[in-house]
Amino acid sequence: MRRRVDQPLCLRVLGGLSALALLAACDGDKKPEPTATPQRSQAVAATATASAEARPAPAASSAAPSAPRKPPRQLCAGELDKPGKKLADKPVSRAAAPGDNPLPAKLGASPSGWTWLNFWAAWCVPCKEEMPRLLEFEKKLGGKLRVVFVSLDDDQRQLDDFLKAQPRAGVRATYWLKEGKEREAWLSAAEIEEDPELPTHLLLDPDGKVRCRVKGAVEDSDFPSLAKIVGR
Repeated sequence: MRRRVDQPLCLRVLGGLSALALLAACDGDKKPEPTATPQRSQAVAATATASAEARPAPAASSAAPSAPRKPPRQLCAGELDKPGKKLADKPVSRAAAPGDNPLPAKLGASPSGWTWLNFWAAWCVPCKEEMPRLLEFEKKLGGKLRVVFVSLDDDQRQLDDFLKAQPRAGVRATYWLKEGKEREAWLSAAEIEEDPELPTHLLLDPDGKVRCRVKGAVEDSDFPSLAKIVGR
């Protein structure tokens, strides 16, 4: 009979240690669970912040309040109660488009109503823009208002070209205060500065007296005020 020889104790211990080492090696093949690092946390936070900034801002609940609308001006405010002054009763130069009849020699008032004198020039853009409006005012007010145009042009050719280009219902004839003594004397008598801001206006009552002065272009909003005056 063969006799079994037991392994020495040291060999048994070494065999156990080898098994433990092998188990440890197998465990080492497993990948460790990822842990949150400071860099990864910062990246996540940055992504969340960018997403929040990309969202559109909420719309305003209501628009800003608009500025209050200014009330229309009152023409001739405080002037109609003052005594009027008549204009110079003498002939005035005139101009008209070819084929149109010239105006009467004297720039007089209308005995049946009020007269609106409009001082203008062919080079004055606001003057030309308001002309159709003044003619419309005259039409609406019938016999209560007559509109008369008075040119302060220095260049006759420019004035003639403007009148010639006007439509049949436009301004094709005008009084004309020529540069020099005629203009100076007439404007002085009407108490208007020698070089007035254009456009400028005078309102004459049925007696031919100047009752009101208006500087600057008229607007559509001025019509109710004018209608009230001539309807007095």
